[in-house]
Formats: sequence, structure tokens, C-alpha cells
Amino acid sequence: MKNRWIAQVFWALAFVALSVNGFLPPWLQASSAPTVTALKEVYTGNLIYIGGSHGVISTTFTLTIDSYTPDSEVVRLTNALKSGGQDALLKAIGNEKRGTIQVNSSLGQDINAVWISTDGEGERKITALSKRWIGTFEARRGTRSLDYPFTYIEVFMDDKGKGDGGMIPAAKVRAIGDKTVEVENFGIYPARLLNITRRNG
Repeated sequence: MKNRWIAQVFWALAFVALSVNGFLPPWLQASSAPTVTALKEVYTGNLIYIGGSHGVISTTFTLTIDSYTPDSEVVRLTNALKSGGQDALLKAIGNEKRGTIQVNSSLGQDINAVWISTDGEGERKITALSKRWIGTFEARRGTRSLDYPFTYIEVFMDDKGKGDGGMIPAAKVRAIGDKTVEVENFGIYPARLLNITRRNG
């Protein structure tokens, strides 16, 4: 599996390759992701932070998927972002819970949207989006970090059950034209996800 580590702060989202007029990309036309998984999917691996104030930090993560966001909901979320920006997307996500992301032994953070697509090499791509927890101190100060209200995760799995990916703990998302969205990282680099394996919960 090739290295997908991206040193830039912008990533493209596959799920937004659709327009307000209702065009659906091939991965949505071919089949629909299940709303509820047959078994809970649990992905574990190593998480590496690079370039922060503490240098390189290596730890572990667990991504648990209880259910997938239906295709119609993905379209609704995409259109909300296009028409109303991040605030509209936050409102559209609401309190939906599709699973959790846990770093080391910390308290798990809810995943609000998660979907599957296929990358250019035919590998399974899982994309997850979560509302970022914002502390009282951060909210009171009104810092620039408030413009980065999401946590964004990408996991790529091959046919042998091995994978890698990345996570942006504090992300800003915005629509670019009709078919692409930018994801901007608050900080130097996103975190790298390595040695990912899957098991059924």
C-alpha cells in the first residue's frame, strides 16, 4: 500500500463529487452503503502527530463504526455545506451518532457522519466527520480555532485487511465549486494513521 501521508494542509473529499442539481458519482450510483452494519466495525492502529509543539508523538487509536450515513443523508449534508457553509453543516449533522473515535485511553468522541467510497486504485476508503469538542476556555476567548469545528478522518483499507490514513483533529471545511470541498487543518500537519487493522465488534 502506498504512503498516503499528505504534508499539505488541504485534502479533497470524495463524497462531495456531486452537484446541487442531484448528480451522483459512480460510487453512489452502483450501490448504497448500509445504514446499519451487520456487525460493528472496529479499526485500530497507530496514530502519529508530527510538527506540534511537543515534536513527534506516537500513540494508538480506535475507530468504531456502528452504522453508515445513508446516501440521501450524504447528499443533504453536502448541499447544506454548499448553501450555508460550516454553520449549516454543523446544524445538519445535529446529534447524529454513527460511532466513535478514541485516541489512546481518552474518552471516545462521537462520529456524526461516516461513508464508504473507492479510491483510484480500488481500495476501500472510509471517511468520517465529527463535531469537535470545544472547551469553555476556548469558547470564551473566541480564538481562531473556533473556525475549525470538525474532526476529519480518512482510512484506506486494502483487500488484505490492512490500512493507513490520516486524521485532522481540528478541521475547517468549505465548498470549492460544485464538485470539491477543501479540508483545512488548524496546526502544522494532520496526524498520520498507520498499521490499521479491522475486526468485527
